[in-house]
Amino acid sequence: MNARIRATVLSGYLGAGKTTIVNHVLSQPHGVRLAVLVNDFGPVNIDASLVRGQGERIVELSNGCICCSIGNDLGEALGAISAWPEPPERLLLEASGVAEPARIAMIVGNWPGFELDAVIVAADAETVCERAKDKYVGALVRSQLRSADLVALTKGDLIGSDRAAQAEAWLRSSDPLLRIVHAAQGAVPGEILLGFPRRDQDCGGEPASHRHSHADFTTSLWRADRPVDTERLRETLTGRFPSLHRAKGFVTDGGTGDLVLVQSVGPRCEISKAPATAEPGMVLILAGGGDDLAAITLDLNRCRLA
Repeated sequence: MNARIRATVLSGYLGAGKTTIVNHVLSQPHGVRLAVLVNDFGPVNIDASLVRGQGERIVELSNGCICCSIGNDLGEALGAISAWPEPPERLLLEASGVAEPARIAMIVGNWPGFELDAVIVAADAETVCERAKDKYVGALVRSQLRSADLVALTKGDLIGSDRAAQAEAWLRSSDPLLRIVHAAQGAVPGEILLGFPRRDQDCGGEPASHRHSHADFTTSLWRADRPVDTERLRETLTGRFPSLHRAKGFVTDGGTGDLVLVQSVGPRCEISKAPATAEPGMVLILAGGGDDLAAITLDLNRCRLA
């Protein structure tokens, strides 16, 4: 009888740095046959195109959240992975930013041929406190954190040690026993990410029922049919529309003519070199029903160059 595949669920709200964590682990020697399953909430799986495997097999699930609308697809993917001629020893599952990790853990942990190691939740030190109080997404963020066997506190290197310490103190204020690892630039050691033990069920555990709904989230794909002014794009994506919680994708830089990766969350927008296989298109994720979508799209279109 084949040994069961040990699985780690990596969760965290939009823009928390999950893909950066995955890429850090893949860039380091980990010594196991590893498969990576990447789920994106938007219509295009941007995250999957950013995962740089070193021989690992990457499985994509797009246009839905695997804890709800495409849950059956998750089961099919798990069945297919376990049936590979040489199945992996470990599975790293990167959930979408709006997923309930406890629900995913329940599915994976009870799927034939799999054994759950842990739920690791990435938390953005810069925005997690504010997100947890947000009227639209606060309940989801707090639920994700309650599901964590370990919290990977990201982006502390971008905001300074004092603010990072404040974020850690806030996390511990609701759970003094919470296990936290600082993950500057996504640096979570592979031996932690791929083999961390679960918490005792009386210290967290999984909810008895699944009350998660995506009714307040709207996704849209914006494609620029010509190069864009990236500085104007940056201004559009940061701060002007509070309902825009995440923007991620690829556009052509009007200054250089190169395809670039745009990643925006909260007050921060990063523009960097795009992978060679990328195609133009940017996924927008809005909270609150998407009332601002038309205005956001109009402003984005104004970023295009003549």
